[in-house]
Amino acid sequence: MTAKSKRSALGFGVVVAALFGCVLGAAWAEEPPEPSTSEVVAAIKRRAQQILEARKAARRLRFSGEVSQLLGYESNPSNGTEHVGDTYVEHSLYLAASKKVTPTVTWQGTYSGSYDNYFEYGDGDYMSHTLTPTKLIWQPGRMWRVDAGVDLNITYYPKAGASNYREFKPSVGVRQNLWGRWFHSVRYEWFIRDYISKKARDGSGNETEVNRVDDRSRVRYEVGTTWNDTLLKVRQEWYWHDSNDERTDFYDAEDYKVTASLNRSLTKKLSIAPSYSFERKNYSKRTVTGISSEARYDDTHTWTLAGTYEFNQTWSLNPSLSYKWLDSNEPTGEYIDTTISGTVTARF
Repeated sequence: MTAKSKRSALGFGVVVAALFGCVLGAAWAEEPPEPSTSEVVAAIKRRAQQILEARKAARRLRFSGEVSQLLGYESNPSNGTEHVGDTYVEHSLYLAASKKVTPTVTWQGTYSGSYDNYFEYGDGDYMSHTLTPTKLIWQPGRMWRVDAGVDLNITYYPKAGASNYREFKPSVGVRQNLWGRWFHSVRYEWFIRDYISKKARDGSGNETEVNRVDDRSRVRYEVGTTWNDTLLKVRQEWYWHDSNDERTDFYDAEDYKVTASLNRSLTKKLSIAPSYSFERKNYSKRTVTGISSEARYDDTHTWTLAGTYEFNQTWSLNPSLSYKWLDSNEPTGEYIDTTISGTVTARF
């Protein structure tokens, strides 16, 4: 390399070094000063206060509810062999309160009440009140949810007093989220139902001095998933019903029911929910007319198409169409019933 080339390379290196030094100097000049100890402590205190306020907000008592008004038509409300249709209205109220007891445990209390009034079929009118004073929900993580509670119910039939009853029903349920969007759950329920003004019968059919009392154990298993913005579910239920009415053990039965349903949003405000269920009820000793050795069984098929239209966060409309067909080895118990209804709901 010639002397002239060396001088040129040296000059270029000096220029580069000078520019690099300017850049570093500018970067060092623009670097913000380190916060003081008092500022760090103040920031930590602010963050701790935000976390504390968020926890307090989560543990506050929360209230919610909804009021609904239903108008419907039922082709066979008495479930008789002859179809005598009637229009009916239903007024219902639902209230809920909840509070976090710990970060993973929530207490919930609810009340639901309804009154159904048929325009002509008076025996079908009834008023029902259900209070759940205690329900505890435990969510240790995203995979599991466990709940347990007790329902207290009283149902009145103004024109069919023998059907009035009180009910005590504890239950417990477990849900697990599986792979992807799959989930399954299992629930056990038991109730004891005391008929307020109906006496139990003895084996000869005579009324006794005690009220009719029924108890039932029910096991429910459900599996489902979300696919292509559609919720798909299959539910299976088994129950065993026993009564102290000894007249041929008229009300004792075992029941199996399976229901398949889906729920899909068509637009941001409109969704549909079709379903189908099959139910087999095997009576223990209720005999078929004219056949002394064969116990009665009922097969019930129910097709339902329901929808929801959300006007806004408060108001919604729920139309529904249901078709029920009961097929039995006891011809006098068979019937078909179709129900059309529309419900307007306000949430608060």
